[in-house]
Order: sequence, then structure tokens, then C-alpha cells
Amino acid sequence: MGYKLVHVKGNTYYLDGAAKIGIIKNTENPFLSIVVDTGLDDDSGRRLLKTMQENGMGVGAIINTHSHADHCGGNDIIKSRTGSIIYAPPFEKGIIEYPELEPFYLYSAYPLKELDTKFLKAKGTKVDYILENGELNINGVVIDVVPLYGHTPGMVGIATADKVLFAGDSFFSKDILEKHGLPYFTGIGESVSTLESLKHMGYDYYVPSHGEALTEPGDTLDANIEVLRDAVGYIADICSRALDREEIVANMVERYSIRQNITQYYLTVSTVSAFLSHMTKEGMLTTVFEDYKLKFVRK
Repeated sequence: MGYKLVHVKGNTYYLDGAAKIGIIKNTENPFLSIVVDTGLDDDSGRRLLKTMQENGMGVGAIINTHSHADHCGGNDIIKSRTGSIIYAPPFEKGIIEYPELEPFYLYSAYPLKELDTKFLKAKGTKVDYILENGELNINGVVIDVVPLYGHTPGMVGIATADKVLFAGDSFFSKDILEKHGLPYFTGIGESVSTLESLKHMGYDYYVPSHGEALTEPGDTLDANIEVLRDAVGYIADICSRALDREEIVANMVERYSIRQNITQYYLTVSTVSAFLSHMTKEGMLTTVFEDYKLKFVRK
């Protein structure tokens, strides 16, 4: 079964699934169209190819906004069947090509077997071209590569000539924020800067990977910023006394009702670490050693 193909505007479409997949139709040769991200796995790739074939299109190029498995997991099967060229940002390239790095850096060593999962580790695929920010012409289709750092260090968005921005995981719908409480971030200051900049970009449509396409994203962007600011305030409050990272993680899990399993635990540890480094850098927290533990305390 294929995906539902949704027309956004002009030659810009997306496939509606767990993570939206962008499509930019090449009007000169529809079988050289561009896909923005490829879903989680081989099944996602097969469904993508089926839907595009049913609608008179094929894949000439793949653009990965970032290296998370639900955005590049379909690369392998699509590339093997179509010979399409893969583009990715420079930081994300390393993990797309060597996906074992993802669970490795989450765990900081060879990971627990529970982290060896397709949800963290896609099939590795060679990236043919490194994306640079700014205008890019791919087989006659002009796009704009927009830096959207924060969710990952090198994530980008892709803007089409139809003034549609495929925004990756730079922001999440209000429903997702309410359901999951605390999304994944690697850079807090970077995320806030990205969210603020998105308010002023002037596109007609903003298509996040997780959530509905928006014409007026301001309220949703503010909701994402509020989640980040709330977490900063909460960590500052609980660090009125020195706490180690495990204690802070436990408090965050309770406050945001984060479900408990090994994968989610290490994603939460990573996100909390991002807050701690940001708040230490900004002078809100300082580090101390107590009882043979590294702890964080409000300045």
C-alpha cells in the first residue's frame, strides 16, 4: 500500500505518514523529481516509490534534512532501485553513512543491545553531495537550503520555488508537544534561534515532518519556544541544590510524563545534557564535584 499524496502548491507535494516526505516535481522530467527525506525503513522506501509511480513520477535525487533514521531509513532501497543521487548536510553525512554512530553517541560507548534498533540506526548509504546553505539547482529544479540547527547540529530545511518550506524536525505540532511533553533537541540556544528565525521567513506553507502543514506557524513556533523556556526554568529551580545528571533526568521524566524504556531514556539523557550545557554556557548553572559525582547547581 502506498502513501497518501498531498498537493501543497504548484509542483510541491508531500507523502503523509509518520514522518512527512516532501516531493518536488521536476516538470521537465517527472522521473527526476526530488524527495525530501525517505521515511524509516525499506518499507517506507517501497511505499514512496509505489506512490510516485502511480502518480507519474520517479526519484532523481534524495535530500536528507538530517540523519535520524525516520528521515533517511528509505535511502538504501530507493537508491538501489533508482540510482538516485543523495544530498545531505555535512554534519549529518557522517551518521547517514555510518549509522552505528547514532546509538554510539547516545550511549557514549558501544551501546546496549536495546539501542541497536531501526528506530535509531538506519541502513548506511553513501552521500553523494554535501549540501551548502543557499540556492541549489538539481536537474533543473531550483531549491533553497535553509539552516535549521538545533534538533540536530546540522539539520536543514528545503524551500521550493512555490514558497513551501519542508522544515524537518525544527518544530513540532501542538498535539505532539502535548502528547510527548519534551521533544528531542541537541542544541537549546540553536533551537530557539531557529524557531525565532522561522517566524520571519515569509513562506506560504511550512511543512514539519511531524504535524500539519501550516500557513501561519507563529502560534506553533511560540508553543515550541515555551516548551524550551519552561524546561530551562524548571531545571534552574530544581538545581537550587546541586544535582547530578541522573537526578535531573529523573525529575524531567516525572515532570513531562516521559514513557520509560531504554531508547527513550537515552534520548531524554541526551536532551537533558543539551539543556545542561546550554545553561552552563549561559551562566545559569555551574558544575561542582560532590560525593564523587559531577553535579549542577544554580549560580
